[in-house]
Amino acid sequence: MRRNRLAAPALFTVLLLAACSGGSTGDTASDDTIGVEVVFDANVADDGADTTPDTAPDLSDVALAESEADAEAVPDDARTDGADGADAAPADTGSPDTEAVQPSDVVEPQDSAEPQDAEPSDPGAPESTDVAGDPSTDTDPGPVGDNVLAEGSFEAWADGLPVGWVGEATNLSTDAIAEEAGVAHDGVRSCRLTNTADGHKRFSTAPLALQAGKYACRYWVRGQGEIRNARYDGDYSSYSGYTAVAGDVWQPVDYAFNVAADTAAFELIFSVRLTAEAGLLLDHVRCVHAPEACDTVTCEAWQVCQGPDGACVTAPGKCADAGDCAPWQACGEDHVCALASGACASTADCSGETPVCDLDSHLCVPGDPCADVTCKEWQVCEPSDATCVTAPGRCVTLADCDQALPVCDLASHTCVAVDAPVNIVPNGGFEDWSTVVLGTATEVLLPDHWYGICDGCSPYYPTTEIDANHVKPYTTAPHTGATALQLIEPSTPADRFTSEPFTVTPGKTYACSYRVRGHGTYRQRGYCGAWNPDTDYQAIDSDTWQQVTFTLGGNASWCVLILYASNTVADRDHVQFDDVVCIAP
Repeated sequence: MRRNRLAAPALFTVLLLAACSGGSTGDTASDDTIGVEVVFDANVADDGADTTPDTAPDLSDVALAESEADAEAVPDDARTDGADGADAAPADTGSPDTEAVQPSDVVEPQDSAEPQDAEPSDPGAPESTDVAGDPSTDTDPGPVGDNVLAEGSFEAWADGLPVGWVGEATNLSTDAIAEEAGVAHDGVRSCRLTNTADGHKRFSTAPLALQAGKYACRYWVRGQGEIRNARYDGDYSSYSGYTAVAGDVWQPVDYAFNVAADTAAFELIFSVRLTAEAGLLLDHVRCVHAPEACDTVTCEAWQVCQGPDGACVTAPGKCADAGDCAPWQACGEDHVCALASGACASTADCSGETPVCDLDSHLCVPGDPCADVTCKEWQVCEPSDATCVTAPGRCVTLADCDQALPVCDLASHTCVAVDAPVNIVPNGGFEDWSTVVLGTATEVLLPDHWYGICDGCSPYYPTTEIDANHVKPYTTAPHTGATALQLIEPSTPADRFTSEPFTVTPGKTYACSYRVRGHGTYRQRGYCGAWNPDTDYQAIDSDTWQQVTFTLGGNASWCVLILYASNTVADRDHVQFDDVVCIAP
């Protein structure tokens, strides 16, 4: 069939272009734009008469424009050239006349991990405290010992921000964090924090490693506002109470907390609100690890130190002797409880004439290991360990299916062909090809539902880049059917080969796979209104089809798949792909 992609765009394409450009369907497009917009799905017979277009997802609720999350991320792994053929950044082919429409199914993330004004969550931790001293009479030097903060006095700044600060927990805008030179409690600089609103904002240290134990902190503030503290190590602690600050005299605030276990990424949080326009000054932040008896104690590898006396005791999961183990276990040389000689913990420990483990005596006895095992219809009992496993010819993942039936139908747990309805990727077996005109009089043969193009869309949308003449049907040795896909890319960088959008359920993660063979490097990636995680290039030099599995999903109602090939070599017919499959969980 001959498909002229310059004529009569299908409704799907009009919606897509409108979403990309933010313009109305009444806008007049250039000839070049029309030539590209029809690429997604416009089937026109040789005489120019419209034929029925293939079903396409409804993109009216999704704009192919840059989402807020996309704007902050580097698109398509920055497209940096590399030895493996990393692809180069797409050119911005032009901005739409009007502002891009915000996708309706992309929701702005919320700060759901906000710490609460509640009791601290650390197990066994003392209640955190903050105590404001009397600046006119306070002569206490504060906690004694080495400061665990390397830059507690704000003497070092880079790019307008204090070195050693502005960690992951910080949500105070950077323009509200300022260097104050000449006004300091320690050194010659302090940090000015400004948040005049009654809702608090967080300012935190950069992540630092802390050992378990108790810590005492003291810091100094002046100006006007309210300040309090919390901690963050992937989870937030509760807050301490606010300290009100008013005046130009430095005022100390004390804060104590407990770290339940060693951590590599601890952040100390300063929460501020109701500051004056001139802000609140913070300086001379010192946190000291309280000395403990265990600091100078060295225990055996299977022990831990605990208690005020620094006693070495058996660590969890370890044993000192058989008394720490079950009656049917022995304490090994590695101080771990293991099966005693002749004992069993499950049928997997038994074999031969006594293949069953009697769990009352923990001894192997005669019997049928599968006698009391009930499996599902698509499973069989494995006698070696009395567990249910996938029966021959049935499946539970795509890896269970191969050759002529590469798709797992999870409803029946049977392997089915690539064109089965459970595979949401149209023409995933590359069996259907059509003659296409791409913006010129030159005709090329391309696989149906692939070679997706969207000029005028956001530069973050992964439009196809590879030369259409480098996309070939491969019939020499397909994985299934009569035809596979061949990509010819002897040089770098790799260019995208993109599917047309296909319908998915927002928020659902799909299990996917494809087969690849040949000589070169390859990878894949997904785009569902936003980029899926990046994947590394893999080298291949084989005539054997290899299965690659991955996942696909996002918050949009459509997705596209992108295949990449680079450094391809003719000795194995470059790189070939076949049987692209995605199934719902």
